[in-house]
Amino acid sequence: MRKLLLRLLFSVLIGAGMLYLASRNIDFSNTWSALMSTEWWVLAPYFAVMALQHFFRAWRWGHLLAPISPVPFARILPIASVGFLAIVALPLRMGELVRPYLIADPPALRMSHGFGTMAVERVFDGLFLSLGSFVAVALAHRRTEVPGWVSLAGLIALSVFVAAFVALVMALWQKERAVALCRRLFGLFSKGLGRRMASVAEGVVDGFKVLPNLRRLLPFLGATLAYWMLNGVAVWILGIGFDMGLSLGQSVAVMTLVGIGIMIPAGPGFIGNFELFAEGALGLYVPRDVLRARGAAYILTFHTTNALWYTVTGVVALLSPRVSFTGVWRASTASTDELTEAS
Repeated sequence: MRKLLLRLLFSVLIGAGMLYLASRNIDFSNTWSALMSTEWWVLAPYFAVMALQHFFRAWRWGHLLAPISPVPFARILPIASVGFLAIVALPLRMGELVRPYLIADPPALRMSHGFGTMAVERVFDGLFLSLGSFVAVALAHRRTEVPGWVSLAGLIALSVFVAAFVALVMALWQKERAVALCRRLFGLFSKGLGRRMASVAEGVVDGFKVLPNLRRLLPFLGATLAYWMLNGVAVWILGIGFDMGLSLGQSVAVMTLVGIGIMIPAGPGFIGNFELFAEGALGLYVPRDVLRARGAAYILTFHTTNALWYTVTGVVALLSPRVSFTGVWRASTASTDELTEAS
């Protein structure tokens, strides 16, 4: 519990710093006026699109798990929904541990297998978002001045995820060497630790089995594209209610930059990094005077409705007999040693 509180404090400080940077130029009085004049009917189609993207986000995970041990969608959906809530609610993206913990069904499907599928999911998400943001920034340079930190963030993200993709492929290709290397490195501290970590590494690499399996990889890639494009459509629909004047392409670009921002481990609810990256993204397409009030109201609503969606769906999923609240708590508060043993 003490470690969890320390992580929470550290994450809140990170989020607070980003929130300060994002809020320096906000015109708060006119932001409230913008909220009052919003066309709130857009929330109906917005949440309909959110429901559709939620389906694709959960469904694609099944294709990552299938080469290891097929899992019915009726089990995947509630576990995925609780996992998505945990990612939003817990600091430093600790909620990423919840899905592998809950989906584990040893010996066929271990927690380490879940970690491997999460790695594949994050790498392909990161590649899509970083490539999208790279293109968005390159095009924006032709018509406006792009803040240096926005360009740098996109470049760093692209470099990191390309390197991560290469690492995934190499680990799968040279599985025995990767496991042996893990055993040797951790064995320097303890032979028992070396054996345990080698077992975890073997399970994680097994989670990459979807990569050479085109029958599963192609549906996963299609669902990933649908998931992120639908997020872009949701951004566009919400922008109509605030008269932001964003095209569908610009909305997708905003979504890619925000997506990169919330991948940064920070405070609960992505508070701070969401606002900072949303402001940087909108600034590529919206005049500064609009961004200070109406844009701020839009970002606030975008963030709130997004968090609300995952909170409601996650809480409803907790009522499912397929999800254990005790398991969620254990995954959220477990130490590194406990997770290693469970893997």
